[in-house]
Amino acid sequence: MNSAQLTSGTKDTLPIDRLLEDHNKARQHIEELGLLPLSPALKGTIWGLRIYVLFMIVVVVMNVIQNMH
Repeated sequence: MNSAQLTSGTKDTLPIDRLLEDHNKARQHIEELGLLPLSPALKGTIWGLRIYVLFMIVVVVMNVIQNMH
């Protein structure tokens, strides 16, 4: 084996192609699984956080308005 054969790109691309195949197969498998339904406790927590964020936005806006006067 000479140095030209060692530096050729054909030998280096085979593992990358195999890794990309494995990655695509894994991604397809994950997509086939789909989303799991959320538990009621988790849904409640998410809605609570949404309400908290909206409340804090109102508080910050009110604070900015009061500081401007």
